[in-house]
Amino acid sequence: MPARQCPNCHATVPAGKIAAYSNDLVCSGCGSPLEIAPLGRNLSVFAGLGAGFVVWWLASSHYSQQPSALGWIWPVLFSYLALSLVAPLTLMAVAELAPRAVDEAPVVHDAPAAHSSH
Repeated sequence: MPARQCPNCHATVPAGKIAAYSNDLVCSGCGSPLEIAPLGRNLSVFAGLGAGFVVWWLASSHYSQQPSALGWIWPVLFSYLALSLVAPLTLMAVAELAPRAVDEAPVVHDAPAAHSSH
């Protein structure tokens, strides 16, 4: 099955909806609750971490040649931005959807009132 396709009605879920509502995803065609398969989530996380590491390595080698008071912050900032961009883009590209089991409402057990000795 292609990425971003509902397993129930085979409608394609928009990529922006995958990135924005990845934990509470609902099919726009049939309205069934969906979840992203663990392989797609893990692949996007590792792609984002890899991109962040490469950007951090390149930026730290560049800014180590030009010492400054805040030279250490640029590699951290650039690697964070790379992770923040690459991970959702990868998730939008490779997200494999599966039906999500709907959890029932939690049962609330009322505790007996504490007895006071008044």
